Amino acid sequence: MKKLLLAVVLIFAAAAIFLGPPLRSAFAGTAVDITLGRAPMHPTQAALNFMLDEPGDAALVAKKKTKLWATYYHMPTVRPSWTSVAAKPLIDRNGKAVSPPLAIKDWCDAAMQGSVWVDNGKDAPTAYMYVDSGGPEQVQCDRYFGDLSGNIKSATRRARFQPFFHPQACDVRNIPLMAFRTIAVDRDRVKMGTVYYVPKLRGKTFWSNGEFFTHDGYLIASDTGGAIEGNHIDMFVADAGVDPFPDLVYSNSSKTFEAYVVDKSNPAAIALHDAAEEVCKDSDRPGRKRKKPASTI
Repeated sequence: MKKLLLAVVLIFAAAAIFLGPPLRSAFAGTAVDITLGRAPMHPTQAALNFMLDEPGDAALVAKKKTKLWATYYHMPTVRPSWTSVAAKPLIDRNGKAVSPPLAIKDWCDAAMQGSVWVDNGKDAPTAYMYVDSGGPEQVQCDRYFGDLSGNIKSATRRARFQPFFHPQACDVRNIPLMAFRTIAVDRDRVKMGTVYYVPKLRGKTFWSNGEFFTHDGYLIASDTGGAIEGNHIDMFVADAGVDPFPDLVYSNSSKTFEAYVVDKSNPAAIALHDAAEEVCKDSDRPGRKRKKPASTI
């Protein structure tokens, strides 16, 4: 048996020696294409890149369908007004001034937009975010707000703010400001953290931070404002000069569109909340214990 095995080994060795070069020459000009499939994108990364999957029909149930109408908001940058006797500072929940005095128009713009940068021309600009309309009447803004309801006009006169320092407000918010994701809602009607899917928004293209994106249709309710009530949503965008969805956002309460509330256990909703944690993972939130992210990239 040992002699037989040795003979077989010798035969294979001789074949490799004598046949190896001819075989290599024969296949030298043969091109072999190897295609590697793209690895699945992590859900958190998909959320950050507006690439979440379309919800299945089972998720788009009638009981979760609603009608919304939309406007845009952004963060204006204003200068203090040190010389005007009519100028007013932004105040916090305790009635304490938290900003330099602002011109009436700038104060009203901050109350309408819900957030503002104040730049004194010397130091780094400071950002302020609307927190509620529980303060005393400070500024008469009615002339800037046209046909908005009396309730909205009253709320803007009573607006209160707090400063923040993280670019996306992670130091003062549970869910950061995310351009083209964050919407301000009437919090008496919509719970913070609610995720909507808007079929008409899916596939719309837009620019953000120098990159081109195609929207996946998902929005997250994580802000509020004195001018938001009922089925009105306000979409946060990068700046005032953009109008990315002109056939969806008409700034008109009669121009509504369909939206679906996405169940919090839906993978898309989970991914959006994880994306918010990813945005804020390196920031401090004074006085607020951070939740451990459900997953990491």
